[in-house]
Amino acid sequence: MSKTYCVVPHTGAIPVCPMNSQVTKPVGRQTIESLVKPEVRAELTPQPYYFCDAPDCNTVYVSALGDHVITKDLLTVRVGIKETVDPIPLCYCFGYDRKDVRDDVRRKGDTGIQKIIVEHMKAGECRCEVTNPSGGCCLGTVSKEIMVARALKDQGLL
Repeated sequence: MSKTYCVVPHTGAIPVCPMNSQVTKPVGRQTIESLVKPEVRAELTPQPYYFCDAPDCNTVYVSALGDHVITKDLLTVRVGIKETVDPIPLCYCFGYDRKDVRDDVRRKGDTGIQKIIVEHMKAGECRCEVTNPSGGCCLGTVSKEIMVARALKDQGLL
């Protein structure tokens, strides 16, 4: 059963992360509720939440009023943008990580992972809003990692 919330209004300004003062990005309630640990779900405040995408910050979500912070250790998944050690998730819906991309590029010279993801998306199998901590599509992240892997391969580092 899903909860109904009375959303607390806020000043209208996009909150900044209290740990690094970086502007945050809106994220849907469904995303947060599906990814936080059960004991954290009960502590969510009735206000919008925002995603901190700074790689060097442990904060993942901050409430609109800035009075509730959710750090990466309070989630049930690893937050790819905030991780430095494999497995670093890239595609939460279909389970691809950085190592998958790099292994493909190392072995085959390229990867078809992005094409596979697009095919799944066309089939309506994407669930980014409940699987990806940012609440958004992973294709940009996957594409960037493919470019990094190709560059590493070209430089003989992969």
